[in-house]
Amino acid sequence: MTGASIDGALTRTAVEAELVAKGADFETTVVPVRGDPTTVYRNAPSTLAEVFGRAASWGDTPALSYEDRTVTWSRYADMVGRIAGSLVTQHGVRPGDRVAIAMRNYPEWALAFAAVTSLGAVAVPLNSWWNGEELARSLADCGAGVLFADGERARLVGGQRSGLPALRTVVEAEPQAQSGDLTWQDVIAAGPFIDIGPVAAAISPDDDATIMYTSGTTGQPKGVVATHRAHTTGLMNILYQGALHAAMNRARSEPVRPVRTPAQALVGGPLFHISNLPKLYVAAWRGHHLVFMRRWDARQAVALVDSLGLDGFAGVPTMVRQLLDEAEATGTALPSLRQIGTGGAPTPGNQIDRIRRQFERGVLASTGYGLTETTGPMVGIASSDFFDRPEASGRPFPVSQVRVVSADGSDARPGEVGEAWMRGVTLARGYWNRPDDPLRNAEGWFATGDLVTLDDEGFVRIVDRIKDVVLRGGENVYCAEVEGLLATHPDVIDVGVFGKPHTRLGEEVAAAVQVRTGAAITAAELQRHVAERAAAYKVPSVLTVQTSPLPRNPAGKVLKSELRARLEADAAREEQP
Repeated sequence: MTGASIDGALTRTAVEAELVAKGADFETTVVPVRGDPTTVYRNAPSTLAEVFGRAASWGDTPALSYEDRTVTWSRYADMVGRIAGSLVTQHGVRPGDRVAIAMRNYPEWALAFAAVTSLGAVAVPLNSWWNGEELARSLADCGAGVLFADGERARLVGGQRSGLPALRTVVEAEPQAQSGDLTWQDVIAAGPFIDIGPVAAAISPDDDATIMYTSGTTGQPKGVVATHRAHTTGLMNILYQGALHAAMNRARSEPVRPVRTPAQALVGGPLFHISNLPKLYVAAWRGHHLVFMRRWDARQAVALVDSLGLDGFAGVPTMVRQLLDEAEATGTALPSLRQIGTGGAPTPGNQIDRIRRQFERGVLASTGYGLTETTGPMVGIASSDFFDRPEASGRPFPVSQVRVVSADGSDARPGEVGEAWMRGVTLARGYWNRPDDPLRNAEGWFATGDLVTLDDEGFVRIVDRIKDVVLRGGENVYCAEVEGLLATHPDVIDVGVFGKPHTRLGEEVAAAVQVRTGAAITAAELQRHVAERAAAYKVPSVLTVQTSPLPRNPAGKVLKSELRARLEADAAREEQP
């Protein structure tokens, strides 16, 4: 390998050049995508239908496990064909139709997603932490005709059906008292089994595959529309990062724990997140075995990793820290692990060092940076770089472009802080039903709202967020939304919502509220007011009530830095003996 014996940037440059060279697995080429010349992986699968079409080739090896249930790949392929057949023949689902999914990480989540996207219909993963009103708003927005839900979500949506005329059928994918129109067994039995191949052949790589809801700066949910090509390129980015890790370790003579094939990975985070959804199509493409949990529990996670010999795990930094804490408490070194991924929030440097020490740099430890609008990471970092550059989020993938833009619109110099702009094949097509809210500018760039730096070697470091967002345990909480909910209370005059550091969650939601003089409202009552209107993770865990005005700058904006400083000062006084 040319240059492989030279440490540093030359080694990395040589390795990357070989990985994308003509005839290599990750060869790149330029093709027109929606009329624009775009760099793509030549060998990427064309569609998610092609990806999930490989399921049967893995035979009777395990595909999905949940508690005492395991679905093999052959059974997976059979069920996907039957779900697809039922959707087409019994429910009239056609290419481009929206089919929503709202449930815990059951195997049925993965099977429904595979069937929907293999038909050319558009899968709409919904946040399973939302309440009934929040679920209904997104269902109404996307116009889904069919919803796959577990019992809890089916009951929540059931109370909103009068406002959802487009929703024809709710399938309850959980063996309990039926709240939907049909059970999972009804759908499987209705069939008939159809061969996905001929149907999939009609899907274009640039057809819509998913609508994934996020929130904009206004706090209102926005549906991000991503194509098949965006998702399959994300799959290739993940495989590229693994190949780069292995090649870099060989070039630098780093220790490597051999990665078993097929891999067996624990999925602790929700599948409706873009950080976890790709696990489904990587597994189908490579024949991996995914183990789902009902909810995140570090003790159970450690037990599953050790008892099943699982070799992969990825989660937000708080989940990784809890996994390592529990492993240390129970006296296990998690010897089967070969891959550890973290993301969704910056990973603390001390946690990176802890991974390095515990696993002696031999695991594929990685992180990345991206958004729902970019269909996952646009930059990634793994191998020695992950340990040697703890503040970095990664370098752009071969098919990604990243600019750091100063306030005046010029490109920032290396090391200078600016806003991250991104462009590339994984960038979503746009926002659903929002023609006046373009996702990209005229040159095709998406402005992330994040402040970053870019060094001489192309490594991106996240500095801060322009958008007013609290990252609570991997969930984005938009302050404007919570402020709007608090403002609906008749006793509230003014409100400021902001993030407060939290040792376990990363951040927690805090609020300062000005109320009417003489009002008897308490912090607990205001918290209940929000809880009745939004998911539990959006409720401020710290809330102060005052009758004096909140501090504002000359432009009229609440000085949240001052509110945060006051809160920290109050906490410090309370800790004094």
